[in-house]
Amino acid sequence: MNKSDMLDELRLEVGMIADRVSTCQEFYLGIINTIGKHLPHHFGVAMYRCHNGFFCYLSGHGTISEKNTIKYGDGMFSICSIRGKVTIHRELDKISAYAPIYDGQHLIGIFLAECQDIHYEVTDEDLIFLQEITRYIEVKRKQLSNASIDNFEH
Repeated sequence: MNKSDMLDELRLEVGMIADRVSTCQEFYLGIINTIGKHLPHHFGVAMYRCHNGFFCYLSGHGTISEKNTIKYGDGMFSICSIRGKVTIHRELDKISAYAPIYDGQHLIGIFLAECQDIHYEVTDEDLIFLQEITRYIEVKRKQLSNASIDNFEH
């Protein structure tokens, strides 16, 4: 299956998650697990929430090299926050994409996708997919009033 077809399949599966869950916690876990089960072994995805001056790990699937807690102002999470858009970061051994999640103008979290294959070519399709996922989270989380990403319990 080519990348375009895989992303379309993921859009469809992720788009059905909100209909099967009743809380934000279940919603976030559903997104991570749905995307995660389609990823090759050298990929990983995770969600981090903003909490008391830190970006805190909520859930993930696959290989993620970021720490569980990152202080505001440190690292790529803060750069993504300042830019307010999907931010790609290449290192010697990985490529990471950080996508901000908002409640209006208020940053509430970061969706992280990481690839341990430095030869992976990040395309516009990838960026659009990440933007769509974070926008879907922003819209649907409001409908799931039982919890929110900024008070997600571990």
